[in-house]
Amino acid sequence: MKITVTESMFCEQFKRVRPDNFSRAALEALFAHFDEMERDQGEEFELDVIAICCDWTEYDSALEAAESYGFKAKDSEDERADMSERDALEFLQDNTAVLDLGTNGVVVLNY
Repeated sequence: MKITVTESMFCEQFKRVRPDNFSRAALEALFAHFDEMERDQGEEFELDVIAICCDWTEYDSALEAAESYGFKAKDSEDERADMSERDALEFLQDNTAVLDLGTNGVVVLNY
């Protein structure tokens, strides 16, 4: 038996099983990502909260995420901060799947 999982059901499962793992914005982005993958691949996925928590990590910024994988910002001065964030996001996109949450950070597929 299968049921169709809505976004609110998806978020509720995380709240029940791993309440502190992702923000609401991250959960919404993850749901949209998996929903799109199902449509693109024509294949249903089983919701496994623990596996998603192991596979994906939320960061406050692309720079924070990229630095955890060895990325070095060219310059940390305030006027270059936006460029460093863009460079970090590009670095991540070149290496893994990234869900950009705008000013709320990023969710990165661990690699």
